[in-house]
Amino acid sequence: MKKILPLKSVLGYALIFIMIGTSLMLNNKEIILPEMAALAMGCLVYEHPGWLAKPFHIFLLPSITAIGGFLINQTALPLPAKLILAIAFVLLTLLTFKSSLAPALATGLLPVITNVTSVYFIYSILALTLLLVAFMYIEHKVPQMPPSLKRKPKDNILYLSFISVWILICAQNKWMYIAAIPPVLVVGFESIHKPEYSFTMFYKQVTALFLAAAIGITGLYFLGNLLLVALFDIIAITLMLRVIKLKLVPAYAMSLLPMVLHNPSYQYFYWQVLVMAIVVLGTIYGYKNWGLKNKFSLGWVRGRQ
Repeated sequence: MKKILPLKSVLGYALIFIMIGTSLMLNNKEIILPEMAALAMGCLVYEHPGWLAKPFHIFLLPSITAIGGFLINQTALPLPAKLILAIAFVLLTLLTFKSSLAPALATGLLPVITNVTSVYFIYSILALTLLLVAFMYIEHKVPQMPPSLKRKPKDNILYLSFISVWILICAQNKWMYIAAIPPVLVVGFESIHKPEYSFTMFYKQVTALFLAAAIGITGLYFLGNLLLVALFDIIAITLMLRVIKLKLVPAYAMSLLPMVLHNPSYQYFYWQVLVMAIVVLGTIYGYKNWGLKNKFSLGWVRGRQ
């Protein structure tokens, strides 16, 4: 008899509901980590080869970046400085471990964006990522795949520089609500490291992030229970990604993000996501396709001579 869903897929969905259910039982929304939805779907449902190559990194790197972001948030620095410092810390961590685990960027930013103060946030990331790794091995079929494409340090530096400028512009104009939306930055990080970044991929990613934000905020405002919201989000995001023929696991994180934000606007949240996605991903598209990449590469080489 053919299985309706593979066991790993069922476990991926279950992990999301375990997270939401625990948050409801303890009445603490800081336990909800939207990027855990992306990690669960990427590892157990879509089986992202770059992430499966180093299973222990699924536990280690999000834990390191989440703790780093939590500590950075405890400092007296202004919000823009905290965001830039958190991004720099995450990129340095990924570079140190030679990892392509982009969701670690979101787990490092989340405690700063949502102003996390409870240690339950740390307990949650440790427990959920450890449980995810256990789920990955439950069928004893974690493939030994080659690591994903090697990350170039110059691309990390360029990305940090651009996002830092964007955050400072937002701070100057009091646009901090669109300065550092984690799923957008995760997609941007993955895109800047792609060998090619087509216009088709650009507009599909922008569309998916916009629709995921609309799905997430709509479910939150019109459904009374967070477990129902999560169910609605998962079904709607899965159908949406199939319709536009795109595998974009950060879309799942985007749909859960309104649950942890402080008073997200039902009227404006998805438009804010759209603006940031166009700016961030549009800049990366220009860098990859309008001759800017060669100019930066030439400058990088000259600078090292």
